[in-house]
Amino acid sequence: MLEKIIEKSNILISKVNMDFVRDVYNEIDFSQKLVWIVWQRWVWKTTLILQYLKNNPKLSSMYFSADNVNIINLWLYNIIEKLYFEYKINVFAIDEIHKYQNWNQELKNIYDDFVNINIIFSWSSSIDLIKWKYDLSRRLTLYKMNGFSFREYINKTKNLNLQKISLNDLVNNSQEISKDIYQKLWDEILFLFRQYLEVWYYPFNFESENKEIYFNKLIWVIDKLIYEDISNFYKIDSLNLEKLRKIIIFYAFSAPWELSINALKQKLQLAYDTTVNYLEILQEVWLLRWINTFWVISKSIRKAKKIFIDNSNIIYAIQSQAFYKIEIWVLREIFFVNQFGNELFFSDNGWDFTILWDKNYIFEVWWKNKTKKQIKNLENSFIVSDDIIFAIQNKIPLWLFWFLK
Repeated sequence: MLEKIIEKSNILISKVNMDFVRDVYNEIDFSQKLVWIVWQRWVWKTTLILQYLKNNPKLSSMYFSADNVNIINLWLYNIIEKLYFEYKINVFAIDEIHKYQNWNQELKNIYDDFVNINIIFSWSSSIDLIKWKYDLSRRLTLYKMNGFSFREYINKTKNLNLQKISLNDLVNNSQEISKDIYQKLWDEILFLFRQYLEVWYYPFNFESENKEIYFNKLIWVIDKLIYEDISNFYKIDSLNLEKLRKIIIFYAFSAPWELSINALKQKLQLAYDTTVNYLEILQEVWLLRWINTFWVISKSIRKAKKIFIDNSNIIYAIQSQAFYKIEIWVLREIFFVNQFGNELFFSDNGWDFTILWDKNYIFEVWWKNKTKKQIKNLENSFIVSDDIIFAIQNKIPLWLFWFLK
C-alpha cells in the first residue's frame, strides 16, 4: 500500500507545471519543521507544495492527501513512522489535513518524536484556526495563501516580472510608478483590471478561461465551504446552512452599510446571537470581511461599520445565476478592502478609509471625477480613483493598489 502512495506522489511531483510559481512561494520558509499553508480551495496550495518538492529533488520527500482512502483509515503517525524508517523519507507534504481525524494531536506527537523531519500541510479554510494554532503554537509556522493579486495575474498573462510596491512608495511615487507600468501594458491596463475584478481572483480560471465554467466552479467552492466544511465542523442543520448562503447574497448586492445585523436577523428570522455567529463563521472561511472604526479596539462583527464580500469575483459568480444588479462602486470598495489587513479602518468623518501604519493615511475611494472636497485640508489624504491610468497629484489609480500584493 505504501509503495502505491509513494508511486502516486512521484507521478504528481514530476507532472506539476513549473512555468508559473506564485509569489508566496518565496515567502515560505519550507525548512521549518512544521509548515501550515491555509486559505480557500483552488488558490494553488497543492500546486505550490508540489512545485517546492519538484524544485528540490535532493530532498527525500513525498506528497499525499489526507482524504485518500488508503490514508484516512490508518494512523497518520504509523504511516510517517514507516516511511521515515523503512523508506528514509523525511519531508512530508500532507494536503487537506483537516479530513483526517485527530490530526493535530498526531502532528504534535510526530513533531516531538522525530528529530530530522519536515511536515508541510494545507487546509482549505480557517475554521477553528486560532484553536489549532494555539495547540501547536510553539511548533507551527503558519502561512496564509491569498487568491491571485492583480499584479500576479498580469505577470502570468503578459509574461512580465512586475514587483511589489510598498504603500509608502505607492503614495509618494504614484505618478512615476503608474507611468512605468503603463509603458509595459499601454492602454490594456484598465481592460485587464476589469477582467481581473470579474474572473481572475482564483487561478483555476487558467484551466479553461471560460467565464461560465469559472463561475460554476466558484459557486461550487462556496457551496462546498458551506455544506461540507461548515456543516461538518459546526453541525448546523440544512435549513440554517441555506441561511448562510442567503447572507452571502445579501451582502453581495447591498451597500456595505445598508444591512445592519438587526435588519439581517429579521430577514433570516434568526436570533441576534445566531446571526452574529453565522457572520463570524463566514468570515472564518474567508467569504466575508469587515472593518471597524479606527478608535474601536474590538474586532468583533458587533462593532463593524461595514461588511464586505471577500472579493469581487464572488459577486460576479452569484450574479451570473441570480441576475442581481452589480454596483460598480461596491466593487471598488471590495477591491480596496481586500488589499489590506488589520491596518484598514472606517472613518466617521466623511471619508472612506484610514490606514494606521507609520502614518495615518486617509483614502477616499471613488470614480475619476471625484473632487478633493472631503479631504481638501487633511494631511496624507488621497483620492483613489477608478477609470484613470495615471496618478495626478494626490489622486491615485485604484488598480495600482493591487501592486501592494
